Amino acid sequence: MADDQRESSRDWEMILTGEHPDLVRQRRIFRHLPSDPRCKMCLAPQGGLGGPVMRALGFGRYPPNPQLCNSCFRQAEKHPGGAELEITALFADIRGSTGLAETMSPGEYSAAVNEYVRVASRAIREPNGIVDKLLGDGIMALFIPGFVGERGHAEAGIEAARAILRDVTLPVGVGVHSGTAWVGFVGGTDEVRDFTALGDAVNVASRLGSEAGAGEILISAGAATSAHLNTSGLESRRLELRGRTEPLDAWSERSEPEPAAVA
Repeated sequence: MADDQRESSRDWEMILTGEHPDLVRQRRIFRHLPSDPRCKMCLAPQGGLGGPVMRALGFGRYPPNPQLCNSCFRQAEKHPGGAELEITALFADIRGSTGLAETMSPGEYSAAVNEYVRVASRAIREPNGIVDKLLGDGIMALFIPGFVGERGHAEAGIEAARAILRDVTLPVGVGVHSGTAWVGFVGGTDEVRDFTALGDAVNVASRLGSEAGAGEILISAGAATSAHLNTSGLESRRLELRGRTEPLDAWSERSEPEPAAVA
């Protein structure tokens, strides 16, 4: 790897772990300005009283990914790339979507999916996760150390998964996995460049999301260990995931049914 590539990778690693001096200074200032939502990278406010001021200064939402600001994206354009680090990835999917669509009009089904995306996105952003992609009736989310703060990326991912099952009214399954991924900006032009994560850790989370049943979270052993999860009472699973030669150990956590109303 060339020296400039190594330097870029080191810079990105410090950004993604929240340790870059320039980013630390920005966050120290911006976190005191009102108000949420904020750029996940620099904490520039995008709402409240501070939002219009920051937009005038060039920190408005970056349209292709409004969880980041224009200023952070411009900096990424000057220094494209990313770094390898441990993150947590989450995939949530509606179960039985074909059958559901058959029982609704197209407009009703569209409204139901839009509400699911709205509620699930809120659950992901609450612990400072990033909604990376919308995949039809599925959602991919990332929990990056420098963005989630002291909570920890695996703990934040599991918290978001629980909130999705608690708050979404449609039958949903969720997979959560922690592992090493490449995180950064991909794409060769302004039109297609995006902030995302690549690698086996993301693929495993996707497979777990596909395997999870309605009302179930499949948490990989890696995510459980990283989050110091109390697994007592959870079902241990050994999964043969499509495309992988080795089985994966995971824990199954199911949502609690709503208590029956008292007459």
